[in-house]
Amino acid sequence: MKKFLLISVILIVICITAGYFALQREALPSPELPAPQVTTAILTPPTTQPTTPKTAITQKQSLVESLPLAQAAQTAAAHYEYSISLPPYSQPLGKGDFDRLNPNHFYAVEMPIEENNEQVSLSLNQYRFVHPATIEISLSGSQFSNATATILDPTSQQTLSTTRLKKSDGIWLGAVDGETTWPQELNVVVRAKPSSAKAVALTASIRYYQPSATLLAIAKPYPEQADLIIPLQLEVKQSGTYRIRANLFTRDGTPISHLFEKQKLSEGKQVFNLKAHQSVLAPFSAKSGPSQFTLKTFVIERMSPMPGELAQFGDSKITEYHITDFYFDALEKRPYQPSAAERQRLGYLQKMAGK
Repeated sequence: MKKFLLISVILIVICITAGYFALQREALPSPELPAPQVTTAILTPPTTQPTTPKTAITQKQSLVESLPLAQAAQTAAAHYEYSISLPPYSQPLGKGDFDRLNPNHFYAVEMPIEENNEQVSLSLNQYRFVHPATIEISLSGSQFSNATATILDPTSQQTLSTTRLKKSDGIWLGAVDGETTWPQELNVVVRAKPSSAKAVALTASIRYYQPSATLLAIAKPYPEQADLIIPLQLEVKQSGTYRIRANLFTRDGTPISHLFEKQKLSEGKQVFNLKAHQSVLAPFSAKSGPSQFTLKTFVIERMSPMPGELAQFGDSKITEYHITDFYFDALEKRPYQPSAAERQRLGYLQKMAGK
């Protein structure tokens, strides 16, 4: 029992360590390569040879290698080695990466109606709004006689705006224009009366921001060593450390790469560079002639400067930007090199795995 508890504790430590290392960089999608194969040592029956200190140590090492501890450490090291082989600022993007492809998706609020076994659903056009964005409301799932939406300050319980929803093709729709005086945290409360049940009320929590920065334009991308540099031109209203994300696609909509960068910006007009690494561009680039890509899904975030202070978000005047004349041959064909700190963390995990 004591040995089992000891192994369990060590396994937990390995998992926490690997998780901590992974959080040092932006989360990566799961590799499409086969999972690393872990070889488990096979214990052989003792021979008739006399036991010496050297053979005792060898037998002890074989026993340790056969335990789940070594397997967990080897798996953690293999996955971390894969993650640091990819640049954190330009990560592979696939059709299954829903949260990255839809970073502002609102997950519908649903409620069952016991009287008629129906389920009503409240949906919004997004979760995070930046002024002057409009809150679009949709209610479905039952035959309603009426429906009303209220924007509520959850702290003071003050009603900020109210609108009646209108029926269209069986769905009740409404829209509310935001105000500059609204707090960041809001509740959208929809009250409706089903035709054969008691009145229902559904509540959705959202965020509404005043823009901390605005993406105005994108300058012509250019090659720099192994990266394609994409200069974003911003009007910064609040200085601070900004984290900007965007997704790169082929012209037919196939996801290529999730671009991510952090940079300190002062107020006024500023340039913020996103980078796409040659390793993610290679499979989608033309062998001869120019390649064409599309950059979109911009998320502009002013990071929280201290605990207790909420992050701020910006908006974009650009929905998407087309790169029409990119020549892959202009980039250096060299792999991404992990930082010294990342290599040190990998060495630590490999040491725990007995390598």
